[in-house]
Amino acid sequence: MIFYLDMNTVRVYIAGMKTWTPEEIKDFRKRLNLYQKDFSLKIGVTERYVIYLEKGVRQPSKTLKILLSMMETQENEKGKEVKKNVKRKIS
Repeated sequence: MIFYLDMNTVRVYIAGMKTWTPEEIKDFRKRLNLYQKDFSLKIGVTERYVIYLEKGVRQPSKTLKILLSMMETQENEKGKEVKKNVKRKIS
């Protein structure tokens, strides 16, 4: 997953960024159907760090929050596209 951003885009993500609680991080990982190890590779941290995030031992950095928010936005857009395609096939 590669993101190309300008600073205005980053500011928008920061302004509307979630707090990313341990439950939200775990739920997001599960929505992606990833094990902790695979999720850690995707976001560029260790598996242990993901475990700590999901248990609430560690808090995600601002950079990680931005990344998670961007990934979530992209995932939501994929879901919308799938729904549009399904509706077209049914019609």
